[in-house]
Amino acid sequence: MKTKVLLGMSGGVDSSVAAMMLQKKGYEVNGVTFLFSELEKENSIIVEEARNLAKSLKIKHTVLDLKNEFNELIVRYFTNQYLEGKTPFPCAKCNPEVKFKNLLKVAEEQECEYIATGHYAQIMIHNSRNYIFKGVDPEKDQSFFLWGLDSSIINRLILPLGSLNKVETREYANQLGFKKLSQKKDSLGVCFIEGNDYRDYLKSKGIKSNPGNFVNKGGEIIGQHSGIINYTIGQRHGLGLNTNKPVFVSKMNAYRNEILLTGYDDLYKNKIFVKGLKFINKEEVTITKIFTLKIRYRLQNTPCRVELIHNDKAIVHLEEPLAMIADGQTAVFYEGDRVVGGGFIESSE
Repeated sequence: MKTKVLLGMSGGVDSSVAAMMLQKKGYEVNGVTFLFSELEKENSIIVEEARNLAKSLKIKHTVLDLKNEFNELIVRYFTNQYLEGKTPFPCAKCNPEVKFKNLLKVAEEQECEYIATGHYAQIMIHNSRNYIFKGVDPEKDQSFFLWGLDSSIINRLILPLGSLNKVETREYANQLGFKKLSQKKDSLGVCFIEGNDYRDYLKSKGIKSNPGNFVNKGGEIIGQHSGIINYTIGQRHGLGLNTNKPVFVSKMNAYRNEILLTGYDDLYKNKIFVKGLKFINKEEVTITKIFTLKIRYRLQNTPCRVELIHNDKAIVHLEEPLAMIADGQTAVFYEGDRVVGGGFIESSE
């Protein structure tokens, strides 16, 4: 009897090739497609493509509508973060709280021993524990998005694409006769936003923020902003100010409805305060141990030390100062290619 695995299917080339690879390895594959966003046209395309692939591979396919749950947990978080002057990272919240939680739930219902996705990352053992490791393709590695998964999920997770790069994935689909699929473009941006402009999306949800003051380091008012949701940390252009030297958005204070503008050098910080921490093994986190920190998907790792100050809070001491650290984004800690853990950035200084 074959071992059953439940695969999250979006109809894209990644999850589709993951299905093919799992079948080739001898698994009995069930597919599930989750509907998160309210973009009905996109939803219908995703479902049709996933169903067609499932039919061609002769695998069971289920569609699960999670729009209400997604709206309550992720969309509300997303909009509230902007109103608080922060920069949300919805994938880091959605993966553990919605996507993988429901993958595990459906797997139990369908008596599947494992779950799988098309992420470019790997599962490996370190000191008798399963961890997320970087995928072999540095350009596509998605380990950064999976730091919030705990052992109950990782221990049952298979990531077939972790050993491939994107070109190899497309070639795999093409060789198996799925030429059209192999040429399909990657989806980019936030999955529930049409057009990928978060400002337009917030407006469509009736989210507004009031005009307020731009201030300098001395607290002096140097202009007016149009609402904090319209600005990002490090922004220089589109401020509507005439200054005798370049200024950048350095901090947003939602309580006072103020935006601090500084020179570029003032964007560099030496400490990051992190909350909502998750580690597979918290005992390995000591103030003397050097990890590498990643705060943006495309940003190189920075050496750091992690000082635990509470069950789910820490002060991250940077060995090298970092610029443009946005409150609300995620801090992911690595040892080599291994994801040790991560959390949400509360503030920096």
